[in-house]
Amino acid sequence: MSRIYARSSLVGVACSFAVGLTLVACSAESSEKKREYAVPSSLCGTAVSSSALEPLLPTGRDIWSTKGGIASYVRCQLYVDDKIAVDSVILRESSGADLTKIAFTEHNVNRSDVKKKEERYIISGSAAVGHVQCSARREDGAEVFTVIKKKHGTVDVSTMRNIIAEFTDAASKSEVCTEGDVPSADSRR
Repeated sequence: MSRIYARSSLVGVACSFAVGLTLVACSAESSEKKREYAVPSSLCGTAVSSSALEPLLPTGRDIWSTKGGIASYVRCQLYVDDKIAVDSVILRESSGADLTKIAFTEHNVNRSDVKKKEERYIISGSAAVGHVQCSARREDGAEVFTVIKKKHGTVDVSTMRNIIAEFTDAASKSEVCTEGDVPSADSRR
């Protein structure tokens, strides 16, 4: 009799454990956040692929952007559920400005966080700075740079390199490389 009782108790414990695991798995699935918005294919009009931008964006319901600045400095901020997710900048500096100064002095990239430094890019897991190669030399000799910052968390270096390379390449084909001012405006998507 005691063997039967021990077996039935063991079966009961095993069934309770299985039911508990199922409930935990179901509640974890239902609380798992999802991306309910479409990933944009630009940073306020400067083309980047959605696939390059997606890893920098959190899950959430809504995405919108703001664009502002002055003729030589334009900032685009992407918000997800009213929190800044990505901050990007295109800026013109006087002739002779260099990537290192822009990254470490003006945009506060932490030197100890840098994972890769190339001729045209300085990259960490949460920020990247690029030096734009304008197709035609600007008459004023200005240098053009791009900056992208992921505001929360980090991604791998190849992801940051991919987005800064796309953003920098797109900037090289934009009006920032001409004598005209870079327009600023607000937009909500």
